Amino acid sequence: MMAEEGGECPVQAQAAAVASSTGQELSPRANAKGKRRSDKKEQSYVRRKRPPKRLSQRPNDIYVNRNSDFSGQLARSHKLLDQGAQELFIHGLGAAIHRAINLALQLKETSSHSLEVSCTTSTVELVDDLEPLDDESDFKTQTRPSSAIHIRLYKTPPPATPTQNKTTPTQSKTTPTNTTGPTLASVSTGKRPM
Repeated sequence: MMAEEGGECPVQAQAAAVASSTGQELSPRANAKGKRRSDKKEQSYVRRKRPPKRLSQRPNDIYVNRNSDFSGQLARSHKLLDQGAQELFIHGLGAAIHRAINLALQLKETSSHSLEVSCTTSTVELVDDLEPLDDESDFKTQTRPSSAIHIRLYKTPPPATPTQNKTTPTQSKTTPTNTTGPTLASVSTGKRPM
C-alpha cells in the first residue's frame, strides 16, 4: 500500500479516524484494521498431532492418507481382488477423503471383477498434544472433529446367462399321470375313470 503524506497507511489512518471520532483509542494489540491480534500466551504452545486410532488391521483394509502412493494402493487392491478377496475396505480421513473415493472409483472402473460400492461416513475425534514452549506452562491436550469415509467394495456374481428349457436325458418331457385315482378332468365332469 502507498503511504500518505504523514507516513501512515490509509487503513491505519482510517482506523485512527474512526477511533478518535468515537472517543476510543486503538488497543496496542490491534492490527491496522482494528482487529485484535492473538496474544503471545496463546502462541506459547506447539501442536503435535497424534495419529488417528485405526480400526483393526485386516488384510483387506486399505488406509489412504495424503502422502499415500496412489498407484501402489491401486496395485495392492487389484492384487487382493485377484487373490480371491471378496471385499475390500478403503478408509479415508480428513483431506484424504477425496483420494479414498478416487481409489474406489478407479478400482470399480478398471477391475476385471464386477464390483459394487457401499460407503458410510462418520466423524472421528482426533487428539492433539499441546507442548509448552516455556517451562512455566503445562502440557495440554485438545480434541477436534474430523470427517471420515469408509468404502466397502465387494464382488457381485456375474449376471446369469439366459438358458432355454433344455431337458437332460434323465428328465422326461411328459408328466406322470395318476391312473389309480380320479383326474382333474373327471372330477370336473363328474365321471369316474374306467
